[in-house]
Amino acid sequence: MKRILLRGSWQTKNIGDIAHTPGFLRLAADHLPDTEMWLWPCVIDCGVREMLLANFPSLRIVENDSEIREAFDKCDLLVHGSSPMIDIQGVNQWRHFSDKPYGFYGITADGLWSDEKKDVLSHAAFIFCRDSLSKYFLGQQNLECLIIRFTPDSTFALRLQQNEHAEQYMAENGLEKGKFICMIPRLRRTPNAFDEEHFYYRSPQIETENNVWLESDMEKMRQVICAVVEKSDLKVLICPEMTYQVPLGRRYLYERLPESVRKRVVLKREYWITDEAQSLYAMAHSLVSMEMHSPIIFITTGRPAILLRQAQDTWKGQMWRDINLQDWIFELNSTPAVAIEKRLFEIINDYPAALRQAENACRFASETSAASIKQIAQFFNK
Repeated sequence: MKRILLRGSWQTKNIGDIAHTPGFLRLAADHLPDTEMWLWPCVIDCGVREMLLANFPSLRIVENDSEIREAFDKCDLLVHGSSPMIDIQGVNQWRHFSDKPYGFYGITADGLWSDEKKDVLSHAAFIFCRDSLSKYFLGQQNLECLIIRFTPDSTFALRLQQNEHAEQYMAENGLEKGKFICMIPRLRRTPNAFDEEHFYYRSPQIETENNVWLESDMEKMRQVICAVVEKSDLKVLICPEMTYQVPLGRRYLYERLPESVRKRVVLKREYWITDEAQSLYAMAHSLVSMEMHSPIIFITTGRPAILLRQAQDTWKGQMWRDINLQDWIFELNSTPAVAIEKRLFEIINDYPAALRQAENACRFASETSAASIKQIAQFFNK
């Protein structure tokens, strides 16, 4: 039996960073069934370890130095999981202790460049970029790597369930299946820390940049929420992709809505992890999100999702265009609330067509991912 060591699980305060790992593990289980998966994680607390082992009981998790050395010795291939950045130090550890191949699966490479990064990428057996902009950029860098191709983020393969918690939450908050829209806010720059009333930043410049856009971004989402409540029979669930978005949604969306609107708006007051989120998304109607990975998780359930891309985010939003969802992505800097509202109501008013569009995009992502994951198997025989 061949063994893959997956480097990933970057953090647990973001359900998207959690999702990369079970997404790749599902791809491997489906398309490399004779392969044993080992995981070299950064962080798997907050119930993530238990979630992974419940869904992938044969998974081997390595964390201390002796376990990592054993993985380097026994595994045939290192795969660096989906990420906007590259763990150069981790890959170089593998290169130092092993002459076996390594590669990257579902990364974004948006111009943050160095000679060290170029060296790591050049010597990779394969680089699968999760967006076409990254693929084009790396193609211009004269890398020695011969396989630089597109494949969607591994989150597209996510298949997790925590239906009991999701159904309980819906019952407790008056949400009915297919009759609520999820809304996810985001700051332009992620804060270093936060409490219920404040966000804290590494520098005053980052705080200033956030404050420049905060009110206009949140006002656009508030206008869309009001439109949904006033012009349809749907409710709205304000929910987080990252931990800090719990107070963000409360302070800048929920508490600033008119009382008449708030009666049909539910606020998710606690963070969740990815299995509960995917289970609840599967029972929603649609999604409007300033984050990237909740739309991906949403699409995996066959439901429509609109991405409001902020200019400070990485190139990963290009994925929505790459999987033929260009009608469902807006550049938030230049998009008024009325345009977002119009597109959302096109989805609401012809929901069967929107479901077909979501299904087609998900099928394309699934087929592309299957082809790329099967291609990885060739490196076991080198």
